[in-house]
Amino acid sequence: MKNIFGIILAGGKGERFWPMSRGKRPKQLLPIISNKTMLEETVLRLEEFISNKDVFVVGTEHLKGPISELHCMPEENVLSEPLGKNTALAIGYAAIKMKQLDPDSVMLVCPADHSIKTIEQFKKTVEIGYEYALKGNLITFGIPPTRPEVGYGYIELGDIIEDDNVYNIKSFKEKPNLKVANSYLKSGNTLWNSGIFLWRTKDILIALSKYLPEMYKNLQEFENHINTSSERDALFKLYNRCKAISIDFGVMEQADNIVIVKAHFSWDDVGNWNALERSREADKNNNICSGEVINVNSSNNIVYSEQGIIATLGVEDLVIVRTDDATLVCNKRDTAQMKKLIEKINENKELKKYL
Repeated sequence: MKNIFGIILAGGKGERFWPMSRGKRPKQLLPIISNKTMLEETVLRLEEFISNKDVFVVGTEHLKGPISELHCMPEENVLSEPLGKNTALAIGYAAIKMKQLDPDSVMLVCPADHSIKTIEQFKKTVEIGYEYALKGNLITFGIPPTRPEVGYGYIELGDIIEDDNVYNIKSFKEKPNLKVANSYLKSGNTLWNSGIFLWRTKDILIALSKYLPEMYKNLQEFENHINTSSERDALFKLYNRCKAISIDFGVMEQADNIVIVKAHFSWDDVGNWNALERSREADKNNNICSGEVINVNSSNNIVYSEQGIIATLGVEDLVIVRTDDATLVCNKRDTAQMKKLIEKINENKELKKYL
């Protein structure tokens, strides 16, 4: 694969991994699934087929220092956003910068907080998408569902294009309830929306000009200031003028040149604490533990201690997380409701310091 840039989106807050994940050091900058941060894991994965000098990270300004401290890529490859404005603008910003480096480039866009263990299969799947991207298509990758997951978006497959690998898209589906998720699983005609994309830089810019014309107009104006003394001020203007919208809603759900490639690699969104059950080894009582932990007559728990010891006695189906200044205890079935807890903390001015 030639002329390919890896674009890692690292601007998320990771609120569902509170209290480990905080505003100044969110989930993607933490060693959640291994002894490396999730961002480092993503960089290493891309380096299997993309040169490190061609891997870029897009994240908000306050994360530039922590990202740079990882030393996992050239410092100039950290593209800092003044504000978090969702994925459409982050991708547009990256695309304009990549256009300056190579107008004929291809962009592989990956979130910084996914778990992919079968890297060779990941590369082969990207290679399939690459051939279709060169034809002017916007490529998304879909994951065959293995459970009725209510935390993911789904994509309904249209007509088959090649073998059992490449399809047109019939429709995008929002995160379903459990009943609907079960129906998707049984139908065999839907894939999880991975949020991983592949396209030629010029094609995503054409799509932005068509479906988000105001954003594209502002991107064009910003382009005039790249590599000048006014670039930083122009970037602030760009982000202040543009609305926050996801690339899925702003472009992918409207475009007519979308192709979905079925993923043949292991994938996990690592969306909340329950994801550790799918990425870390359990003990004989099915407890997932990290740090200093002692369990007695306890089973099916996720226990994560960053500092000090956690001791459990006769409990089950809990998530227990301890940091230096905060502790979370909740039932595993309630981890998807974490944002409600964050909202409650956010309402109290004295407690905001813990976010």
